[in-house]
Amino acid sequence: MTPKAPRARILMLGGAGETAAALAAVRGRAGLEVRVLCDGATPRGVVSDLQDVTPDRAGLTQALRAGGFTHLLDVTHGFAGQISTDAAAACKATGAQYALLHRPAWTPAPGDRWTEVPDVAAASDSIAPFERVFTNVGRALLPALAGFGGQLFVRQTTRHTMPPPQGNIRYVFGSPPFSHDAEVALLRDLAVDAVLFRNTGGTASETKVAAARALGLQMVMLSRPVAPEGTHLPDVAAVARWVDSL
Repeated sequence: MTPKAPRARILMLGGAGETAAALAAVRGRAGLEVRVLCDGATPRGVVSDLQDVTPDRAGLTQALRAGGFTHLLDVTHGFAGQISTDAAAACKATGAQYALLHRPAWTPAPGDRWTEVPDVAAASDSIAPFERVFTNVGRALLPALAGFGGQLFVRQTTRHTMPPPQGNIRYVFGSPPFSHDAEVALLRDLAVDAVLFRNTGGTASETKVAAARALGLQMVMLSRPVAPEGTHLPDVAAVARWVDSL
C-alpha cells in the first residue's frame, strides 16, 4: 500500500524562546511532516535537521522548493534581523504559506515612565541623561551605544569570557526564567536609574518590565522591526490551533 501523503509539509525556522514548545505542538499532530532550521544557536531540546540550508532568501526559496514544503512557520527571535523578511519573500516565490509566531508587544501602564524608540541610535539619545542603565539589547548592538557616557549593565544569558567593548560596560550573567522578585533585587542592587529593553513582547520575559515598573525606573523600549504579512500567531497555543486547521 502506498503511504498516505502528509496533509502539510512544514519548514519551521527556530531561534526564539518558544522554539521547543512550538516544535512539540507541531510534531504532536498527525499527518504533518516537519523539518527544522535554526537561526543562530540551536535552542535546548531542538535538533536542527536542515543545517545545510542558508537562512537567507535564496537558501530558503531553494529549501522550500526542494522539500515540497507547503508552509513555513517562523519562530525566530523578533529582533533576528532580515530572516523573517527573507522567509516571507521565499514563501511568495514558492507559493508556500507563511506563518509567524509574533508575540503581542508590551505597552505602557498608567504612570509608567516609558519611551518607545525606533532604533538603537534613538535609544542612545534617550538614555544619554542617565548615569546607570540596565539593558538586554545584546552584544551586537553595543557599538551603536558607544557614545553613552554612563555605566551600562548588559544582560547575558550565555556565560562567556569575552571582554566588554568599553570600560563603562559590565556584563551581567544569568539564566532565564527570571522571577519578578529576582529582577527587582537585581535592578535595585545595580542602582540603575533607567533600563533599555528590546520590546520582544509576550509574557515569558515580561518580569523585567514589571520589575522596572515597580521601581519607577525610566523605561526605553526599542521597537521590533515591522513583521511581514502572513498569519500572525501570538503564542504556542495559537500555533497548535493553526496546525490543527491545516
